[in-house]
Amino acid sequence: MPHTLTIVIRNLSQSKMQFYAFQHPAAYQSSGSVLQSSSASLATGAVLPYKSSGSTLQFQFERQPHVAAFSNQAKFAMLVKPQPFESAAQTSVVANWPIALTPKDQTKQVPNDAQLTVGSLGLSMPVYASGIPEGNFGIQIPSYTPTGGLKLHCGNGIKVKNTQVVLSSYVTPAPVSHIFCAPKPKFYVKTGNHPVGSPISFSATGAALCDFTHGYSTCNVDYQSDGSFTVHRQ
Repeated sequence: MPHTLTIVIRNLSQSKMQFYAFQHPAAYQSSGSVLQSSSASLATGAVLPYKSSGSTLQFQFERQPHVAAFSNQAKFAMLVKPQPFESAAQTSVVANWPIALTPKDQTKQVPNDAQLTVGSLGLSMPVYASGIPEGNFGIQIPSYTPTGGLKLHCGNGIKVKNTQVVLSSYVTPAPVSHIFCAPKPKFYVKTGNHPVGSPISFSATGAALCDFTHGYSTCNVDYQSDGSFTVHRQ
């Protein structure tokens, strides 16, 4: 399968338009319970009308899943860029590793599990762990004391091509737990301006679906003058 996923946007309206991209939220579970997750913007940009400029807007992401973590407190965040959590790039992370998903043939031992550390925020290099469902990776959470103002998040990271890893979707983990995360290579494009890493309310309504599930490498997205999208995959 291709290593890079590319979204190419043509603006077929008569006005300059702003677009942003986000991923379908990963499915999270722990101890058999489904966990609620939050989502973030992965890319944004503006583009002139195609018919008058010939311009397109391109977003690129790596297909490789990453396990990633973020905290807003200094003692937890020594590996994270020193910026307030409320800033636009609040989910930009340095605590991350490429990680494998458990394959259908679970006799194959792949590095599908990482341990979170909170004394100084970090993630261990992924290793194989049994019991993680197909299509998932695991995050082992140690004991810690949730306090007022502390934000500790972990989950599915996406590497924006040639830049940083961003927490695409994430949960607030319970102490002493084992989280399973199942990401999907499905992305969406909408009109609007949401800076990279800024939190969004996930909704596919009115969005272009860019589904890379079956090995596609490129989605060509046309924004029509009536506000609708058409998508062609290749």
